Amino acid sequence: MISFEKIGDILRQIQELTDFVVIGDTVVELSLNRKSTDSDVDLFPLGFSVIAEYDRLTQFVERQGWDLGSTPIDTPRLVIPLNDEQLQVDLYENIQDFFVPTKILEEAETRKIGKWEFKVVKLEDYILLKANAFREEDEEELKRIVQLVGERKLKIDLDTLNRNAELFEENSKSVRERLASIGFKLS
Repeated sequence: MISFEKIGDILRQIQELTDFVVIGDTVVELSLNRKSTDSDVDLFPLGFSVIAEYDRLTQFVERQGWDLGSTPIDTPRLVIPLNDEQLQVDLYENIQDFFVPTKILEEAETRKIGKWEFKVVKLEDYILLKANAFREEDEEELKRIVQLVGERKLKIDLDTLNRNAELFEENSKSVRERLASIGFKLS
């Protein structure tokens, strides 16, 4: 488990390269007020293309003493050694089937991670991103969120969920159907 204190310090270093929005399951961990995570951290850089500016990214990673790998969709993965552990920070942008609507990025909330503040997508938008991708692991994560909502450990604004489902344009109907199939009823 890596503390959010350490993760915040790493994210602060990454801000030297580019601003970003946290988009992955870190959103759920923060919503649950966890102090640490055993997961990776997914970021969507703003004003910086991890593909087009790969050389600049490589230079940054080398200066930090980190390693560079690849995500399942071949975008860069930062591998950061932390004592006897390592943190993986995956960098994504809208390529292939991976899509984060601009409005979701613009409406990201400022959240404290460690002693620093960063932009983090709303929990409702994270749910929509998972429903849009809807791989087997996404479906399992969505079912876990439904359970946490049922246990009153998480609170979801269904109006935001319903409104922002429209941002997925031609996929909005599928997103709504997928959410309904696991327990989120949208009008």
